[in-house]
Parts: sequence; C-alpha cells; structure tokens
Amino acid sequence: MNISNYFLLFLVVFSILLSYVHIKFVDHIHFAIIGVLLLVTLLIKYQENMKHLVALISTTLLIEYYTFSTFSATLETGEQPYQVNSLIYLSALILDLIVFYILKYRVRFSLQFVKRFQPKKWQYIYTTHADILLYGVYLAFIVVDLLVLGEHLLRNMDYIFGVSEATAKPFWSWNWVYKSYPYAKSILLSCVVTILLATIFVENQRPEQEDDDEDDSDEVIHKTDQQQKP
Repeated sequence: MNISNYFLLFLVVFSILLSYVHIKFVDHIHFAIIGVLLLVTLLIKYQENMKHLVALISTTLLIEYYTFSTFSATLETGEQPYQVNSLIYLSALILDLIVFYILKYRVRFSLQFVKRFQPKKWQYIYTTHADILLYGVYLAFIVVDLLVLGEHLLRNMDYIFGVSEATAKPFWSWNWVYKSYPYAKSILLSCVVTILLATIFVENQRPEQEDDDEDDSDEVIHKTDQQQKP
C-alpha cells in the first residue's frame, strides 16, 4: 500500500471512530472539532477556501442547534410532539438545502467576498476537494431529511391532515427511518469533519503562492536595477 492508501484508510477509520464517540459519549464532539478546525484555518496562511467552508459548516451547526433547542423547548408549553418534530425535520431540510445551494456556488460567493474585503487574495480562491465531497454529503443529508419527514407525515397523517384513523393506523408502526435518523446524521457529520480535516491537510501541502502584486513589483525593481547598470 502506498501513502495515499494509508491516508485514505486512516480517514475512514477516523470517521467511523468519530461517529461512534458521538453516538455513545459526546453529543457535540463534531461542533467542538469544527471549532478547532476554524481556528486552525485562521492561523494557517493561504487557507482562504477552508476558512469559508469551515465557517459555513460552523454557522450551520450553530443554527441547527439553536432551532432544535428552541423547538424542543416548546414541548413544555403544551405543543404536541408531532408538531415539534414536524418543525425540527422541516427546519433541518431547509437548512441543508441552503447549505447545498451555497456549496454549489461557493467559489463564486467566496470570490465576491474576497474581492470586496481582501482584494489581494482573490487568486487563492478555487474549487477544493472538500467542495466536491461536501456537495455529495449534503445531498445525502437532504435525502435523509426527506425520508424522515415523509415517514413522520405518514405516521401522523391523522393528526396533521385529518385522515381517518382506519386509513392512518397501518402507518403508526412506521419508525424505521426515525430510529435510524440519529445514526445517519452522526455518520454524515463525521464524514463532514473528516473531509474538512483531510482537505486542510492536503491544502497545507501545496507550495506557497506569492501575490501577483508582489511579483509585479519585484519585476519592476529588477528591470530598474538593470537599467541603472553602466
């Protein structure tokens, strides 16, 4: 096995281990690791793409945690569990769709941001491996969200749509996706963290680039020195 295969094997094992730790021990381990990755990208030079990607994922997790906590708290005010779950699943779907759209045009958005606030760094914006892989992972997130929301609507159609009990009763036992939902989310989140970590490592191995402005100025100075020689 060459180094690339060992690295790939390490990432697979790391993702599985991270998912296991999340399910069994630490609920917010993904958010903690992504927070550390955000700090790392801020400290490492020429990681503009990863700064934007990690910031996007961090913001997404914060919003998801806030909405989940807010909707869960409404149970204490007398809201029905099926209503709360409907809001949670729907908000997760909408949020994942937004992230999916942003990832699709991430380079364009990053260029617009950098040209406005950091115009000298525009040449460091490009499509990374993480852009492509995260696009696929968030497509999987959307599929999972649709499945759990669809199952939830079928299971509670008598409450939500006013369908007769006789029609809805065969679906009351449908909970396969509901039971698998936390595990699916954990595995996908572990994939997100692993992709970010691996891409930061790969991007850090790239040879350092020099700003075009600096290159141009060096060239002008060099030509001037040559002209001054007798």
